Amino acid sequence: MAAKLTGMGAKKLNQVNLMPQINAAFAGWFSSITLTVITQTINALGFMDDTTTSLVFNGVVQPMSAEDLQLKPEGLRSFTWLMIHCKAGDLNLKTNDIIVYSGRKYKVMGVKDYSLNNYIQYDILEDYQND
Repeated sequence: MAAKLTGMGAKKLNQVNLMPQINAAFAGWFSSITLTVITQTINALGFMDDTTTSLVFNGVVQPMSAEDLQLKPEGLRSFTWLMIHCKAGDLNLKTNDIIVYSGRKYKVMGVKDYSLNNYIQYDILEDYQND
């Protein structure tokens, strides 16, 4: 039976990703989102320079659930926490990146790599040094 299946183009069990792919489920939720990534570098004079890059991707932004907030440090729970879900590879943010979303600064506090399911979740915290 296995030889017959292999001949028909079937993959061996160790070659199959058994994780659920959520593309179809997210397709109805995703919308076009624009955010700005702020990259800080030190110039030749020793001063900090900010470079901004605008990114457009398909995803969803939502408030963090009360249950997830309880897992955050007590002193940070009163700030605004959001989650960004997007297709794997579309955004590529890193922890500690500073972004601007909807006119407000946020810091990326966590990256949850669900790329086996074809998506990434970012936990972002409103920057308490917002200008």
